[in-house]
Amino acid sequence: MGFPPLPERANERETESGPARIGAVDERGGQGGPLRGEQQPDRAGEGQTAPELVVAQSVPLRWSLPPGLERVLDPVRLEWARIGHAGGRTRVRVALKAELRRLAGIVGSEQAPVVLAERFERRLAAQHGEQVREPVGWLLSRGLPQRAECYATACDDQVRMDTGLVCPSCELLIGDRRALRHQVVQAVAAELPRLAPTEAKAEVERRLSREVALRAARDAVRRERAVVERARREVVWAQQREELDLAKAELAARACEECGVPEAGGLCLVCSQNRTAREAVEQAAQVAAAVNGLVKDLGVVAGRLDACRVRLEGEVDRVTGRLRREGMPEAGVAWEARTLAEQLLRQERARAMDALLNSVEAQVEAERVFAIERARRSGELQARAAAEQARQRCAELLLAQRLGQVRAADRQPASEEIGGWRQRMVELAARPLDDQIRVPQPAAGEGREAVSAA
Repeated sequence: MGFPPLPERANERETESGPARIGAVDERGGQGGPLRGEQQPDRAGEGQTAPELVVAQSVPLRWSLPPGLERVLDPVRLEWARIGHAGGRTRVRVALKAELRRLAGIVGSEQAPVVLAERFERRLAAQHGEQVREPVGWLLSRGLPQRAECYATACDDQVRMDTGLVCPSCELLIGDRRALRHQVVQAVAAELPRLAPTEAKAEVERRLSREVALRAARDAVRRERAVVERARREVVWAQQREELDLAKAELAARACEECGVPEAGGLCLVCSQNRTAREAVEQAAQVAAAVNGLVKDLGVVAGRLDACRVRLEGEVDRVTGRLRREGMPEAGVAWEARTLAEQLLRQERARAMDALLNSVEAQVEAERVFAIERARRSGELQARAAAEQARQRCAELLLAQRLGQVRAADRQPASEEIGGWRQRMVELAARPLDDQIRVPQPAAGEGREAVSAA
């Protein structure tokens, strides 16, 4: 097939010197290796090429750390290099990535590799120089898992992973255990003072074991009760979710209250936008009516509110009418009406605040606060800032007070006039009482009998 016979190729290669073949490239592009003659040095002393060939060999692939896990596996790089099969390296790599994702939710993605590397360092130091027998098992069972000594999620070997300090929860638990041992020792010393030291120590250990067992039993009962309570709450929550889903389904099936569109959730989009626009127009009218000041006559306030309402509704109607004539859909018209009404509300509120900020009450309050701040030896800029804040607060309070009067006038009919008490008493005295109180009229015979009995 065009290839020379094998003996000729072997003879040709064996005629070349050993060191010249180190690192050479053959015709197929591969790295040249040691030949049979070079592997077996002759007796003439030409076998010095074997150590050179061993040095020139490439490093095995298992020594290289996985990309992205170099910082994590750096403390255990020798243990990683001892893993001689790809399946074990894959298992360790998958477990490392899962633990990094879990730690990222506790200490953050940037701190998670540092925390895991420090954990490996601590676990290796806990070996006290003893060699790890099975690298894969040690990494998966002893080096990688978190060992929380308390109930804190960030605790690992009595160290906080987020701060690197000693875990305070572990210190608290250790303090409780020490206090328990101290109590048992005092109880044994008080009850059995004549015991020998060894017997007293044995009695302390017995009582301490019994107390720890009792506390563990109580904790187990408490956990069981908590599980039962949790299950009961889950049932209640499931019922509440079902009721909420049913209520949402019923609400979604309801027709619109205004236009009657089916399955509109009680109010369709167009009617909802129109209602919001009407509410915004009403609020803008109230703000506009409140700017002119307080008036004792509520009828005047009601008339002022009606005038502002008509003016603002007219602006909205003109815009919506033009949009309808242009052929815009009703949903778009409702949206534009709501947008215009909210804009009118902002404009009226800004106009009202500007007017109230320049009112006499606001100016007097600002001057009073400025004088007080200057009397406290404050700087002029600080005093001006405090006076401006006081003027703003005064304007807001004036607006709220006048809005209250406007709303009160809107709730009460403007046509009803309340006169004085004398007029009211005359009207009540002239009102007939037959339709309100029925006085029973005695019969003719009953009246004569009552008179004779008297």
